[in-house]
Amino acid sequence: MKSLFKDGVLLELSEQAPSPSKDFVNMKVTLTEFQWNYWKINPSCLRSDTRLAPTEIKESHADLLNDYDMQTDIKRFFGAHMLEYVKELCSGHFDYFPRLKKSLQIYIMSFMELEDIGRLAQTSKHFRELCNSEPLWEHIVESHCDTITPDMRLFAGEVGWKHVFFTNKLQLQAQMRRHQKRALFVAKLSETKLSTAQT
Repeated sequence: MKSLFKDGVLLELSEQAPSPSKDFVNMKVTLTEFQWNYWKINPSCLRSDTRLAPTEIKESHADLLNDYDMQTDIKRFFGAHMLEYVKELCSGHFDYFPRLKKSLQIYIMSFMELEDIGRLAQTSKHFRELCNSEPLWEHIVESHCDTITPDMRLFAGEVGWKHVFFTNKLQLQAQMRRHQKRALFVAKLSETKLSTAQT
C-alpha cells in the first residue's frame, strides 16, 4: 500500500488564511499522523533579521477526529469540503484509484459506459482532464471500431479521438475525404513552390 502513496503522504496542502490575515499554513496527512504547520505573519516578521519558525502540531488520526478546534481551523483555511476529505482520510478511507499511474487509470476507464465517463468527469479536475484525454478516447474508438486506418489516425491527430468517436460513419468518411483532399492540395502547392524556386 505504501508504494501508492509517495513517502506515505496521503495529502499535503498549503494556504494563506482568509483576508485580512496574512497567516500561512501547511497541512499534511500521512499514513500514520496529521501535521499542521502554522506561520503567524505580522509586520515585525518582515524585518531581514527575523527568522520565523512555524507553530507545529502533530497528532494521530484518531486525535484529529476528536479535535474540534483543529477541525475548525482546517475548515477556515481550506473549506468544509476539504475538512470532510481530511476526516475521511483519517478514518482510513483512502482514494486508491487516482493514485494509480495515469495510463492504468485510462485503461480501466476505457471499459466504462459512456454515461459513467460523463459522470466521472464531473467529480474533480483530475477526472475531467482524464475523461477528455486523447489516450482514453483512442482506447474507446479502438474498442468500438473493427479497424483503424492510417488515414483515420491522421484525421484523429488533427481533430481529436473524441470527435472521431462522436461523428457518425458517413460524416466521418466525408470529413476524412475533405481532410485528404486538403492535405494533397497543400502537398502539391509545396511542390509547385519548390519547383518554382529551383528554376
